Amino acid sequence: TLLERERRFTSDAAHELRTPLAVLQAQWDAALLDADGAPLPEPLRKLGEGLARMSRLVTQLLLLSRVEHRESAAPRRPVDWSALVAEAFTDALPLAERRGVELACEDRVPGGERFPLRGDAPLLAALLRNLLDNALRHGRRGGQVTLRFGADRLEVLDDGPGVAPEQLGRLGDRFYRPPGETEPGSGLGLSIVRRIADWHVPATVRVDTGV
Repeated sequence: TLLERERRFTSDAAHELRTPLAVLQAQWDAALLDADGAPLPEPLRKLGEGLARMSRLVTQLLLLSRVEHRESAAPRRPVDWSALVAEAFTDALPLAERRGVELACEDRVPGGERFPLRGDAPLLAALLRNLLDNALRHGRRGGQVTLRFGADRLEVLDDGPGVAPEQLGRLGDRFYRPPGETEPGSGLGLSIVRRIADWHVPATVRVDTGV
């Protein structure tokens, strides 16, 4: 009962925050147009970054609420991975261009029968978006991020510095961000990925320290 109340509160709070944040974002965009490309003062720049972080947090909370709601009820249907990959790469492209990262996809599955064959397409699309976003933000600028399909696995690889061994156990915890982390984020991305992956194939998510 407590868990259900927590989920309902999280969902309701995120929904209530979405509208005022959208209004603030529209006002911020209008202010940027009025600035006519001039450099923003430091306080205003930090205000814009804070607004972006808050918008991302609300988006992730709403996604987490949908994941938890659909875990037991979502039907499993054949998965069109080609369409999901195209959608995820389109969403990831602006961030990849800003960081100068090359996106690649490798398919090592004969006949293209990617794993899993059946599932919930919207949830798997969210899984791909979060994994690619995480790799792009925490990998090396000017590097490469590769989405690789195997016969029994899906991997996202980057050529960044990796994760310290002592931090591995906490990756996937809600709102956890490693000490010293400077990239914007909510600490929910890998938690959402774990929930989606466990719903499709229990206990299959693994995070490595290296490339």
